Amino acid sequence: MKFKIIILTLFLITCLNAKDQVTIYNENFSLVRSTIDITLSKGIQSYYMDDIPTTIEANSVIIKPLKSKFEIFSQNYEYDLANTSKILEKYIGKNIEIIAEDDVKFNGKLQFNDSSTIGIIENNTNKLILIQRDEIRNISLAELPKNFFLKPTLHWRLNATKAGKFPIDFSYMCTGMKWDVTYNTVWNEDIGKLEINSWVTIINKTGKAFIDTKLKLIAGDVQKIHDEIERHSYAKFAIEKVTAAAPDFEEKAFHDFHMYTLSENVNINNNQTKQLRLFPTKTVNAESRYEYITGYTDIKSMIKFINSKKEGLGIPLPKGVVKIYKKDDADNELEFIGENKLDHTAKDEEVLLTTGNAFDLVGETLTMERRTISKRIIERDMKVTLKNRSGKIKTINVLHNLYGDWKIMKNSLSFKKKSASLIEFEKELKPDEVYKLTWTERIES
Repeated sequence: MKFKIIILTLFLITCLNAKDQVTIYNENFSLVRSTIDITLSKGIQSYYMDDIPTTIEANSVIIKPLKSKFEIFSQNYEYDLANTSKILEKYIGKNIEIIAEDDVKFNGKLQFNDSSTIGIIENNTNKLILIQRDEIRNISLAELPKNFFLKPTLHWRLNATKAGKFPIDFSYMCTGMKWDVTYNTVWNEDIGKLEINSWVTIINKTGKAFIDTKLKLIAGDVQKIHDEIERHSYAKFAIEKVTAAAPDFEEKAFHDFHMYTLSENVNINNNQTKQLRLFPTKTVNAESRYEYITGYTDIKSMIKFINSKKEGLGIPLPKGVVKIYKKDDADNELEFIGENKLDHTAKDEEVLLTTGNAFDLVGETLTMERRTISKRIIERDMKVTLKNRSGKIKTINVLHNLYGDWKIMKNSLSFKKKSASLIEFEKELKPDEVYKLTWTERIES
């Protein structure tokens, strides 16, 4: 069943065109700034602003007159939006006209409205008429009831000393818009090179489109108090990708975070996912790394590089997802070999990307003997067996965690102390080589 309400008199709300500047933060919120003109009459009046997101934080609104001054006494955020059921509830006891099937018309006072039936007292006969909803074609009302709005609206009560246009800076915060980064990488282990390109993905679910907008992104963990209840639902979005002639972001340090400003204005439509290039494709020097954590059997396959200018990058990297591909020499096609989450990474810091567990590398840990020296001191003889079943030379880094006051003795291989509770052995294995790493550890608890 479908029917529609025809409202004869509409309550008009001002629509404005504004030049926006949007700053988007990682954690699903944004700061919007606009320079707009509002037209006022002289004296105390109401002004309605409906060119706002449905996810606006009304208590964040800042209004700054740029030339002529006016006073704002109050602001209401109106979000009781008109729909069929709410409008009919307001029309109980008032006249309405219903057009049913076969163009039959009913005029009378609305008595009740439920999910299946509408009841009216007919004007001419004073009879109670029950009309099934699935028989209704149109409902006509005299006007939209008061305190209803077609869009979420800010209602300002203000006073102007004269009539005219008043330019203002209008800023607010809203949720429903976020950004993140996907790094697509191609690994060439033969020459130790990792090619990196980056996509910024912006998702706009604010209920508002931002047209010809200056765009800034803030990378970092900016503290923000969030409501525990999600108040809005969103529609599905369409994907838009930019062409090769895309504008670039200019990066700079900003407070204790990093800011990325797009070189050209951009359109960000509502319910849209937009992708932009963060920086041009870079090629960095990298190396394979294999890590075995004692107590397990799997050996992690990793790619390691330093995020420095010397090694080919040296750019602060916002957090995001890193997808890793490798070219198949047989057909020159790229194949997916792993995916990682990357945290915010400053320049000159080490980056470790795990592609998965190495198929042809195996580790095994055994405690050969355990001895109690005293109530607080124990000794353990440890053995780690490393197997390289591949056809290439592999270097495996063995990581071993300890506790308390410890000492390593009789170790068959030298180690590095990584922290107070972590040591690392490094061993190069030839194809099909099996190596048995042994040591004795004394631990005082």
